[in-house]
Amino acid sequence: MDALQVTQTIMDEYSARILLGTFDRPASAIELGRRFGIPIAACYRRIKELEGLGLVYGERAEPSRNGRGPQLYRSRLRSVHITFEDGKLRARVVLASIGVAAGLENEVTEQVMNLHGLSSTV
Repeated sequence: MDALQVTQTIMDEYSARILLGTFDRPASAIELGRRFGIPIAACYRRIKELEGLGLVYGERAEPSRNGRGPQLYRSRLRSVHITFEDGKLRARVVLASIGVAAGLENEVTEQVMNLHGLSSTV
C-alpha cells in the first residue's frame, strides 16, 4: 500500500464520507449514496478505489426475501497521520485487520518522501 496515495484518496470528499459512513458499521453503496448525497455511480467508483487500496472491504449482507442482500462495506481505516518536518513528508496509515480470525492487530504502513533537492516549476 502506498501511504501517500492513501492520503490523497481520503482527501476526496466522497471517499472521506464513505470511510466515515462505514467506520462503525457496514453500509451498502445505496445507503451511503442516500445518506451523504453521493451519486450512486460515483459512490461505486469510490468504493472500488477504496477497496483497491485496502481501505474498505465487502461483508456479506443478510439475505432478503428474494435470497439476495445488498453488498455491505466496512472501513478498515483507523488513523492517518501526515507530517511535514525537516523537508520530509511522512504519511502513516493504520488499518484494522479483516475478520475475527485476524484478531486485534492493526496493519501499519509508513512512507517518507524527502523533499530536499526537488525542484518545482510554476
